[in-house]
Amino acid sequence: MKIGVTCGGIGPYASGAFVRASAQAAERAGFAHYWMPDHVVQLAAYPESAYPYAEGSGQQAPAQSDHAPLHFDDDTYAMVDPRNPLIDPVIGMAWAAAATSTLEVGSNVLVLPQRNPVVLAKTLATLDSFAGGRVLLGVGVGWAKEEFDATGADFARRGKAADEAIAVLRALWTQPVSSFAGEFSAFSDVYSYPKPPRAGGVPVLIGGESRHALRRVARLGDGWLPYNLPVERAAEVIAELKTMTREAGRDPEALRIIKIVYSNASLDDLKRYRDAGVTEFNVASSGELSTDEPTLRSQFDEWADRLVGPVSEL
Repeated sequence: MKIGVTCGGIGPYASGAFVRASAQAAERAGFAHYWMPDHVVQLAAYPESAYPYAEGSGQQAPAQSDHAPLHFDDDTYAMVDPRNPLIDPVIGMAWAAAATSTLEVGSNVLVLPQRNPVVLAKTLATLDSFAGGRVLLGVGVGWAKEEFDATGADFARRGKAADEAIAVLRALWTQPVSSFAGEFSAFSDVYSYPKPPRAGGVPVLIGGESRHALRRVARLGDGWLPYNLPVERAAEVIAELKTMTREAGRDPEALRIIKIVYSNASLDDLKRYRDAGVTEFNVASSGELSTDEPTLRSQFDEWADRLVGPVSEL
């Protein structure tokens, strides 16, 4: 099995130097993919929104030193200071791709209804052509109404907008001359080049654990990026997803199911996730990585021994 990492793009990890160093360290350690988070803007408070992980992620985060450069808390939105930088994920993906040669680079997850899909299609196709087919697009519909208001996107219709945007992306990536007629986007006989090098375009993986998210994966996704999926429920939920996918006329065994875990995940739990149908893992750093490059490389070497090696043998 493959394993990736989410560690760059926020707070002290939001520098080009850290993204480059951590992506190179991850590739050297044998990680398969490297992921970037997304929020276009931050707010000091979200009075109109409910944080979807307010009751926890279903996992126990590693103990953190008081001196760790970034602290996370499942019980509240992690960005406790809105002045902390959070970089654009596609720029971060491009930076990581340019610094590596085999690592897939992805968003986990990009808030798709806030983007113009025609522009996004060109941006990602260009990056994927430069990177030799290493781009993954992880998308979600978002949870913060205040952020939608700031970007001018319609919060109430975000699910429909996301579904249509996926169709727009694929039309522009796969049709030699592209046309599309939808509720949010419409164009006829346009040429969007370069095309992504892989058949079907950039893989689209969908985040979220709601029924709506599962149905979106089943109908439209190349894979699923679950976060709040306790190991005790994984087999049940993945079996349901596969049934939905089969009912949608698609092959459930073709889905990439990439489970987000913390660096303290036990091998027994990873085996249980594998047996439940998870196909890959993504280690989400919870602030334990150093910004000092020699120390960072040593930490990735330790993860190679404790995580990458054992997971590769599952």
